[in-house]
Amino acid sequence: MSAVGGSVWRVAGVCALLAVAAPRAAQQPQAPPDEHAAGRAVYTRWCAPCHAAGITHPGTNALTVKYAGVKSGVLLEWKDLPPETVAGLVRSGIAVMPPFRKVEISDAELAALARYLARNTPAQ
Repeated sequence: MSAVGGSVWRVAGVCALLAVAAPRAAQQPQAPPDEHAAGRAVYTRWCAPCHAAGITHPGTNALTVKYAGVKSGVLLEWKDLPPETVAGLVRSGIAVMPPFRKVEISDAELAALARYLARNTPAQ
């Protein structure tokens, strides 16, 4: 058998194995979709520069000083942040935090952000 002929058989064998394995791969359970992906993306773009962990982030630093150990200055660790509060603060701003307009964070993005930041807050 020539080298070319042997290569054809190897390729055919690999294709046959893939054809047998493909249905099994399709039957594997899929990971559930990340329900907070959209909110996390908004947080990463607009909030993290000021509110990510570490005192070099002005929002985190201000909250750390304000709450003086009573609770974390890191928003992602809060367990008492209802979505309505997030939405109000984002649209109105507070202290040196500017308000974010709908052209910056749309209503749909704000809803996703609010759900993301409220994910640790027990439902009332």
